[in-house]
Amino acid sequence: MRIALAILFAIASAAFSIAVEPPTITLRTTVVLEHDATPTLADVAILSGQEANRLAHVPIDLKSLRADPAGWMRLDAQDLRQLADANADRATNWGAVQLRGGPCYIRILAPAATTTPAAEQQPSTTQTPTIPGTVRQLAEAWIARAFKVSPQDVEVRWVSAAEGLLDHPTAGLLPHITDAGRSNRMALRITLYDAQAAVAVEGEARAEIRIRRDVAVLTRDVTRRRVLTSEDVRFERQWLDATATPADPTSVIGREVAMPLRAGAVISAADVHTSPVVKRGDRVQVRIITPTVTATLLARALADGRPGETIPFESIAPSRSDRLRFDARVENAGAAVAIARSTSP
Repeated sequence: MRIALAILFAIASAAFSIAVEPPTITLRTTVVLEHDATPTLADVAILSGQEANRLAHVPIDLKSLRADPAGWMRLDAQDLRQLADANADRATNWGAVQLRGGPCYIRILAPAATTTPAAEQQPSTTQTPTIPGTVRQLAEAWIARAFKVSPQDVEVRWVSAAEGLLDHPTAGLLPHITDAGRSNRMALRITLYDAQAAVAVEGEARAEIRIRRDVAVLTRDVTRRRVLTSEDVRFERQWLDATATPADPTSVIGREVAMPLRAGAVISAADVHTSPVVKRGDRVQVRIITPTVTATLLARALADGRPGETIPFESIAPSRSDRLRFDARVENAGAAVAIARSTSP
């Protein structure tokens, strides 16, 4: 009887210990704070359980954390424990609290820009508010369409324009706008015609353009040929120069880095490429296509190749003199195709 009671007590104790989940502090992935905010543990972590919630209002001093070039600070579990202990009113029993997740990336917003009296005394002739029904509004809408973004995601800073052009009304006139050239500035040639097809106003205006785009940002330094993982990048929306060519953030994971990159860098399209599916020395089935027949040849790759790239191959034969060298386009791992063009007149 005593043995049976002991067994029942052990089972009940085990069930109780399973049912009661220990207090947990789980670091959030990303946190953005106002510039004058004093962050607390509840801001940077999800708290569960009485012991964890007791620490909710403990301030977290971020001064010891270093920001990357993009302004993000990295907070890991060890940092959190030290910062919480430094500001808690009594010591935390970390043995009774599970610390999970991390790292947490924290960014503090810059204070809102204020206009100085001096700036108010010297207004820019080209940076007046956009008035509906003017060339300025028409041109800014044209620029948004040219870059295939919504008007909310384009920022236009006019740096020069023909006198009176941007604020000229467009009512009753037919516009014609052409892109006169792009570099770090965009030049527009603007002409407005009246109902008789006569030129009512024309001129050129130049603007600096920034586009708000979804981008992938590196969370750590990476070396050439590293294949990116989800831990290497985070996703943001950033204002970039119109000439910038960021990589598609949805496709960077699993791609290979073309050059060493620093933490905080926005990944550009030129920074990554698909990893080689054919390595130098691999044996590959190459389809040889001629105008009359198609054959398959086993060949050895003489260089690394990615899908769509043309690389040299060498046919496999016992004697070196019997081996043929030719170029073929890589299709996928273990497969390539070559076109044998007719040499007959």
